[in-house]
Amino acid sequence: MGQQIKLRVKGIGRGMRTDSVAGKHKIAIDEPVTMGGKDSAIDPLSAFLASLVGCENVMAKIIAKEMDFDLQGISFDVEGELDSSGLMGNLEVKPYFEKVVVKAVVETSESQERINEMQAAVDLRCPVFRTIKDAGIPIENEWVKAPVTAQI
Repeated sequence: MGQQIKLRVKGIGRGMRTDSVAGKHKIAIDEPVTMGGKDSAIDPLSAFLASLVGCENVMAKIIAKEMDFDLQGISFDVEGELDSSGLMGNLEVKPYFEKVVVKAVVETSESQERINEMQAAVDLRCPVFRTIKDAGIPIENEWVKAPVTAQI
């Protein structure tokens, strides 16, 4: 069995803004003006999606090393869809994402088949991806090879 990891975040809320600390790192979260915030920081749901991007990136780096995969870079575009009436009090509507779509572009000399193999491993082992998927939220994840650009 592996090492047990314990994570802790402390936060203070003032109005819609929350200032949190995770170890030595500060994280601010706010809402846009349309939701009663001051738009002084990222909103919570976008921060959640950013966590997915960060987690997939880290897992790709770890797994690429294990697979001896030539991972030169990876960029992500992630979208989450939800009906805001659920979080605003309509109990007939789920207050969480109805769907999450991940699109990644992988800079590599590897084949699309090897990219698919690495993505499958990331999907199995990324804690944030698995949290979404195992909660029953539909999540689409498409990784493609970056087009080769001409070098001058």
